[in-house]
Amino acid sequence: MTNEAQGQIPSVHVVRDPKAYYEQKLSAIALARAQQWEGALPLLQSLTQQYKEDGQTWYLLGLSYFNVQQWQQALAPLKQALNLGYRLENIPTGAGNPNDLMVKIAKAYAHLKDEKNALIWLEKALAARWDDKPKLAGRSLFSSGISADFKNIQDSDAFKKLAGASVPENLTRVQKWQLDLDYLVSEIKRLHVDMYHHVSEAEFTNKVHSIRKAINTLDDQQIVFEFMALLGMLGNGHNFIIPAWGKYGSFTQLPMQFYWFSDGLHIVDAQQPYTHLIGYKVTHFGETPTEIALNLVGKINARDNDMQQLWLAPYYLGLPQVLAGLNIVEEAVNVTLTVRPSEGKEQTVTPKAQAMTFAGFPKLPALKSAGYQRGLSRNNEPYWYEHIVDKQLLYVQFNDVRDDSELSFEQFNDELRQLIMKQSIEHLVIDLRHNGGGDGSILPPMVATATLFEAFRPDGKLFIIMGRNTFSAGHDLLVDLTRFTHPILVGEPSGTRPNAIAEAGWFNLPYSQQTGIISSQFHQKSSPEDHRIWLAPDLPVSLSSAAYFNGQDLALDAVLNFVE
Repeated sequence: MTNEAQGQIPSVHVVRDPKAYYEQKLSAIALARAQQWEGALPLLQSLTQQYKEDGQTWYLLGLSYFNVQQWQQALAPLKQALNLGYRLENIPTGAGNPNDLMVKIAKAYAHLKDEKNALIWLEKALAARWDDKPKLAGRSLFSSGISADFKNIQDSDAFKKLAGASVPENLTRVQKWQLDLDYLVSEIKRLHVDMYHHVSEAEFTNKVHSIRKAINTLDDQQIVFEFMALLGMLGNGHNFIIPAWGKYGSFTQLPMQFYWFSDGLHIVDAQQPYTHLIGYKVTHFGETPTEIALNLVGKINARDNDMQQLWLAPYYLGLPQVLAGLNIVEEAVNVTLTVRPSEGKEQTVTPKAQAMTFAGFPKLPALKSAGYQRGLSRNNEPYWYEHIVDKQLLYVQFNDVRDDSELSFEQFNDELRQLIMKQSIEHLVIDLRHNGGGDGSILPPMVATATLFEAFRPDGKLFIIMGRNTFSAGHDLLVDLTRFTHPILVGEPSGTRPNAIAEAGWFNLPYSQQTGIISSQFHQKSSPEDHRIWLAPDLPVSLSSAAYFNGQDLALDAVLNFVE
C-alpha cells in the first residue's frame, strides 16, 4: 500500500445539500475531462471545503492548480489525494495510479526549483514500482525526450543518476556492461512483485555472478542473451527484453514467421526471396530437432503457462542469437533450417538474417492466397464486428485493448448494444484469440455488452473464442466474462492464469540502451483460491497446418455448426 488508512480522522462537517454537492462534483469532473481547469477550480475549492473525505475532489483540485501552473498550491491537495486514495479514469494529464501521482508532485517541486523535494518524491514513486522510469532519461517508448516539467533539474548529477542515464566516461567496455547488469538486477528487485516465486534467491544470485564473470569473454549480443536468460528465470509472463532498439547488442532476425500447429512448426509468412517456403514444415534448426529447440527456448521465455510457450517460442526461434545462446545452432550467422513441403522431400535453406524489428509479438497472419478470412484478415485492427444474418449471429473480434482513434471502445460497445436490441440477433460471439492485452481500464463496456445480451436474449448463446495468445488485459476480459455471464468457451486453453503476476514495468539499460519489461503487479481477477493454470475450452478445437493452409477456421466453424 502507498498510504496509511489509520490516522485519517473523518471530519464532523455536515454537507447541507448532498444533492447539490453531487451535481457540483459531476460538473467539476466534466470540466476536468474537458481540460477547462480554470472553470473547475472554484467548484473544487468549494467541494473540498464542504466535504474533506473524498480523495477524488482533492485529486482534481491539485490537478487544476497544476494545469494552471500554480505549482505551490497544487502540492497540498495532491498529497491529500494520495493520503485518502482516489480512482478516477479518463482525466487528461491525470495520474491514474498513486505512483503516477507521486511523479506529478515531483514535477510540481521541479517547477519550483526545489530539487531536493523533487528527487524525494521521484524516489517514493520508484519505490512504489512506478513503471516508466525510462521517461526520466528521455528513453520512454511512449513519449520523446525528458519531460519539460523537469527542465529545472534534469542536468543535475543527482537527477541523472536517479534516472539511470549516467554512465561514467572512464569505464571500460566490460565495466559498462557490468553497470547494465547491476542496473537490470536493481530494476528486477524494484519492480517485480514476487521475484523469487519461481527461482530461489541463491539460484538467481549465482546466475548474476556467472554473467558478471563471463562478460569479458562474450560479445555484445551474447551478453544481451544472458540478460534474457536472467529474466527467463523469473518464471512468469511480462518479463522480457526486446533486443531491437539498443545502442549495443541488438539482435538479428530470420526473414520469416513460424507458428506451432497441432502437427508441428510451419512457416506462415516470409519475405522475398523466401516466400515459396510458406507452408513448409520446419524439422530442424541446424542439427537440432524442432521439438527439442522449442523446449530449449523455455529457458528464456518467462511465461505463465505452456500455452504461452506455444505462442512465443516460435517467435524466439526466429532470432539467431537466441538459437546460438541455447546451443541449438553453433553460431548466430548462417542459420540452416531443414524444411519439408506438404508433399515432397526435405531440403535445407540458409536464410539471410536482417536487423531485428519489433511491433509487438506477431499474430497468425491471413493467407495472402486465400482471399478474405473472417478470423484472420482484420486481426491487426483493435476491434470490429459483423452481423452474420443467416445465422442470426453477431461476430465481434477484439484484438487489442486500446481505443481506436476514430471510435472509442465505449462507443463501439454502444453500437453493439444497439444492434443486439434492434436487430434479429440470437447469438453473440466474442473472438479473443488474437488479443494479447493493452489498457485494461477500458474493458467494462464489453462486460456490459455481454451482460445485456444475456438479459435481452435469454435463449441465445454467448460464445468466446480464445487461444494461446489470449493474454494480459485480453485475458482479464475473458475471466470477467466468465464471472459475470455464462459463455461457452471455444478453442485452445488460454495463454495465462486467471490470477497472475502481470503488468509491464519498463526499463532501459544505461549503457546498451536495451529495453524490456518486468512484471510489477499481481492481478487477482478470480477468487483467491482459483489455482487454474489456464481457462480450458468447453468446445476444444485445435488448429492443424492443413486446416490453416486450406483457409479453414475450425474454431469459428465449430460455433457456426453449434447454432445450426
